[in-house]
Amino acid sequence: MASGPGPWASGRFDVEGHRGAKGLVVENTLASFAAAYDAGVTGVELDVRLTADGEVVVWHDPVLLPPKCRPTGPDLVGARVAELTLEQLRTVDVGSQTLAGFPEQRPSPGARISTLDEVLAHGIERAPDVWWTIELKVNPLDPGESAGRRRLLEGVLASVHEAGLERQCFMHSFDWAVLELSAELAPDVIRSALVEASVTWVPGSPWTGSVSVGESHDDVCAGAAAVGAGVISPEHVLVDADFVQRAHAAGLAVLPWTVNEPARMVELVEAGVDGLVSDYPDRAVSVLAPTPA
Repeated sequence: MASGPGPWASGRFDVEGHRGAKGLVVENTLASFAAAYDAGVTGVELDVRLTADGEVVVWHDPVLLPPKCRPTGPDLVGARVAELTLEQLRTVDVGSQTLAGFPEQRPSPGARISTLDEVLAHGIERAPDVWWTIELKVNPLDPGESAGRRRLLEGVLASVHEAGLERQCFMHSFDWAVLELSAELAPDVIRSALVEASVTWVPGSPWTGSVSVGESHDDVCAGAAAVGAGVISPEHVLVDADFVQRAHAAGLAVLPWTVNEPARMVELVEAGVDGLVSDYPDRAVSVLAPTPA
């Protein structure tokens, strides 16, 4: 078990709902977050991006994809989130269509893209103790996104400050330069380094900030610690007991994603992870939660 601050500090296992509870209700909608709270999560993971007018919205994809988005006004499907204002985005129904790959997913008809402020306010009212794993969507290979890195981070930090959640959240990103900037701007807010298999920790990687894979650092856990992370969040296929041991030795908690099979959840708990992110937090809670005394 990690020794640092976080939802695990009390000795409990951290079950986080992915994009709310993506397997249960259409992702990143208020109804999806409500389903996660109802399932008994200790945390939720969500994605944030900037709109054209500088609002921080909770949405995963850089573009409005047809399987998730239905126009109710002008047809904006296929447009980039960063090129639309909040007012324009609000015309898109993002709750009515369910995804074929998630047969249990329920719609949230008429749901609109929410701002981070709205999602945090809703969560504080519904589940004031949950932790917030806020993924800043920045692709270092996209000049527009990398140019907006500071603006997005400043917007997110302002929202968590306003909500009083600085000690109850992680700045979470695949772009480790975000974490280094966050260490500078908000040293007391915990940072979480995302790792994707065969993408993040490869020679010449653009994702690892000032860390140079195989040159400045050989081990991904040491690299994440070097950019100021307190948590490492690897794709779950990368995680075994040895990985957990190396992470804990580097002072990092281990929060793998996205774990949906109960048998794999059990394996990861036995390997010593501190939490996990799942599309089906209800499964994770039922498989993993200790029986109340």
